[in-house]
Amino acid sequence: MVKKIGIVIIGLVAIAALVLIIINMTKLNNQSENLNSYIDRADERYAEEQKKEDEFIEDGAVIGEIYTIKSTKTISDAYINGQDPSGLNEQDKKTYDAAVKALDEATKGATSDYEKELGIFRWISKNIKHSTGDSTRAVLQDEAYPVDSPYGVLNGKMAVCVGYATTFRLLVNMIGLECHIPHSEGHSWDLVKLDDEEWYLVDLYSATSESDDPDYRYFNMDEKMAAETIASTVVTSLPRANGKKYLYPVQIAQSAKDVYEIPSRLKKALKDDELVFSMRFDKDPTEDEVLMTGSLTESLSSRISANMPKYANKSLSIGWCRDENEKFIFSMYITDNEMGGTLDPKSSEAKEMRKAMDKVFGKTDGYDPFVPEDEKKADGVGDGKETETYTYNSVG
Repeated sequence: MVKKIGIVIIGLVAIAALVLIIINMTKLNNQSENLNSYIDRADERYAEEQKKEDEFIEDGAVIGEIYTIKSTKTISDAYINGQDPSGLNEQDKKTYDAAVKALDEATKGATSDYEKELGIFRWISKNIKHSTGDSTRAVLQDEAYPVDSPYGVLNGKMAVCVGYATTFRLLVNMIGLECHIPHSEGHSWDLVKLDDEEWYLVDLYSATSESDDPDYRYFNMDEKMAAETIASTVVTSLPRANGKKYLYPVQIAQSAKDVYEIPSRLKKALKDDELVFSMRFDKDPTEDEVLMTGSLTESLSSRISANMPKYANKSLSIGWCRDENEKFIFSMYITDNEMGGTLDPKSSEAKEMRKAMDKVFGKTDGYDPFVPEDEKKADGVGDGKETETYTYNSVG
């Protein structure tokens, strides 16, 4: 009897243990399911947050907390679809008329999409100037025009970066090119697709100055070139700007033997009033030759100032890129130094400053913009005849 009771007790204990195991396994499964569910929900939340971070808003985006990127699709569509602006509102019709006039002037004689795009770039840079101050509108002839939309820009001829970007986008859209407006918190520019099916960056605000001539460093850049100029942010939801064929330095490149032709090519560019020149080398330069060119601008500027004072106010900058065949392209950009070229060495102010510098640092036998040319020749200093002959004898 006792033996039977013991067997029963052992059986009950075993059953209880089994029940506990089942209960614990159920709890573990539930906990696992809950954990997996939590992880799934966390992954979903992360994906949503990442989507928000990557989401790019073009039209409707506010730049600098004051200027808004506005759509002009109805205007460009009216031009593309039979050039019929009848369905536009009054302001859009006025924008349409101004855009058609600008487009006719900008693309006259152009045949390819690239030539038309270049013409639009040049026209905007020449005809639209920077808006001054923080106002959203330019007041001309008693009429106020917004500086951040093609309506105001084309009629008022003044713009902020948003105005340049939206006006360029409108005009290239009218000739059938795709275009986006990438932007950061305080700046906007353009991303345009050409007939090679590649994308290029254009920054008209940075390219425009008081001069009628644009700064071509900001025309048809790839991402690398843009990072060196406007420090543009790559927007992951927009196409990447990796085009090569229509980079401006590639389009204007001329054949050269090696990097040692750069000085003579620069002198010719100065005399021909060129703003930029590019060279495609017969043989790829060595790494040391490429690195060496990084110090060229300072040295060449010094020689130009000493021996070609007519061009002493010119500022030089360089760039390197590769064409679609992976050939090295060297480019040099020549711009006016806005702070240079204004000194009259014979003025009382120049004489007083020269006196102060001589007293503190002593006199110099080198080039000195505070010394008039006749005094330099009288002293035999800085006449540049020997240097001119030695440095530039390869060009007439």
